[in-house]
Amino acid sequence: MLNYRPLVYFWIVQFEDGTALSQFDPETGKENRADPDWLPSQTKIAKDSVYLKKPVALGWYPFTRNFASKVLTATGTICIPTDNPIFFIDLKNGDRPLLKRENTIKFNLSGQEISRETIYVLGKIGGKILRIREDGNVEE
Repeated sequence: MLNYRPLVYFWIVQFEDGTALSQFDPETGKENRADPDWLPSQTKIAKDSVYLKKPVALGWYPFTRNFASKVLTATGTICIPTDNPIFFIDLKNGDRPLLKRENTIKFNLSGQEISRETIYVLGKIGGKILRIREDGNVEE
């Protein structure tokens, strides 16, 4: 058994200069482990220029079969390709985005695990927050 849920979404952030940063490199499948300081605020000045760019949109994107294979080969991370919808938000000055995964594990009364699920969270602090299930449906 895996000690993590296979991924069904990966994040992409788009910047005002027209560039983008993906959680996984589209060519190699290697993971870009970015310090999250570039997302909600610029309270810290980072040495890497990517942190100084202003994000204008971010979202969760489903894996294609080819991309999931690249990520598996490059990182060993299991990703599930789906036809799930893309979820993204536009950002304006002062917006504080929220982009994260929440993992839930449910147990029965005897303490045995009965299910695991990852919820993909996307929104703006103080605004609407989407809680996206692994099947692409949004929790109400």
